[in-house]
Amino acid sequence: MRVTDRCGPTATPAGAPPELSARACAEAHGRDAPGDAPARGIRYNHLMVAYWFRAARGPRVSVAAWSLLGLSGCSQEVGGSASFDPTLVTSSGESASATTGSTTSTSDETSTTTTATTAVDSSSSGEPVESSSDDNNGELCGDGIITGSEECDCAGLGCTLEGLGGVQCPDVKDPLIPGPITGGVLGCNAASCRFDTSMCAWCGDGFIIGQLEECEPDVEIDTSCAELDKGTGGLLVCNSDCTLDTTACTDCGYLFDFDSNDCDQGFTSASLLGAPNTWECGDPNAYNLGPGPAKTGVFATNLTGPYSANETSAITSPVLDLSACVDRTVEMTLHHYHNFEGGVINADGGLVQVSEDGASWTTIAPISGSDYGPNALNATGAIIDGDVGFSGNVDDNMWVDSVFDLTPYVGSDSLQVRFVFGSDGSNQQGGWYIDRIEMLGSGA
Repeated sequence: MRVTDRCGPTATPAGAPPELSARACAEAHGRDAPGDAPARGIRYNHLMVAYWFRAARGPRVSVAAWSLLGLSGCSQEVGGSASFDPTLVTSSGESASATTGSTTSTSDETSTTTTATTAVDSSSSGEPVESSSDDNNGELCGDGIITGSEECDCAGLGCTLEGLGGVQCPDVKDPLIPGPITGGVLGCNAASCRFDTSMCAWCGDGFIIGQLEECEPDVEIDTSCAELDKGTGGLLVCNSDCTLDTTACTDCGYLFDFDSNDCDQGFTSASLLGAPNTWECGDPNAYNLGPGPAKTGVFATNLTGPYSANETSAITSPVLDLSACVDRTVEMTLHHYHNFEGGVINADGGLVQVSEDGASWTTIAPISGSDYGPNALNATGAIIDGDVGFSGNVDDNMWVDSVFDLTPYVGSDSLQVRFVFGSDGSNQQGGWYIDRIEMLGSGA
């Protein structure tokens, strides 16, 4: 067996300062050197730490590296040799594992190296888990390569589709998210290399932002069967997976909601007699005699104030084709708000009329929902004066539905509907606000 000096020339790193000389090493191991007093081994180890830490210039030194320095010292052992390795002192940065010890035995015939690692699983409680170098299958979270049990690995940088393994938010199932994941931006946890779904969108979160979302269960649907080219009318329903159900769309129907950029939806307004027409399409303001600004996209006698005195005016629909509605029952639902002057003999108000030639108009009354008042309207214009209609005597002062029967006009390809308003010369009020008009056929 070959016995070597524990403090030979190889015990001191090249370029080390004088305090780390072989002489200092001798002192560290309790051996006197000429002109110097004996020293303790811990002194030498601390000097080595200071030197290599300064050389590495890293912001932090890993716990494993500090341990290594405590074990290594300046040893040259009996039966072999080992020198201090500065590469073992590293900044702890992004790496999840560090070498904690290394022992080498050498003989003339064989050479064996054993390495143990201490890994910290960021997805657990943070306690180190011992594993051999053969157990991690070459995994290294943060190296930009997805291996073993890693779901992703973005090398600590902004994730690309490659770093996510080609996976996007809708491809991931997260038991902590209470609905189907529909879109958003998928991330990668830099410590565990597991998917981060914190920026993913899901059905039921109240926001229509996912790539697969068409609606949200508690959010008003802002499109129509006609806009989706699924028919001229019908009811759209939001499914549990935030897709639209268009099975109720039909070619026997129309929907006018006045919410699009083309607010008037083909309707026209005009003065029929007397004062100028006050109808306009848009969003109402906070005028205290109106419905307020909560509802957007309406046709109203005045969006920001009262209607005019002695006004007789109307909005008229485009020509409606009900030829596809043969053998159907067709109903029109009016969603509206009104606040008119009341009184037995001086009530302002409005009513609904239909025509197939645009010249002769017939008044129709609701069959259900909010009905006309019991007393005749008292308007300056003869077109509406003396008829019953929505009036100040029965003001709802809330958004309501009134349903009209259009079945007598099925098969017609030239039907028009108009909404006529009339007032007298006194006490102008908030007026008439129409939010939605839907015509829909049902049955056979």
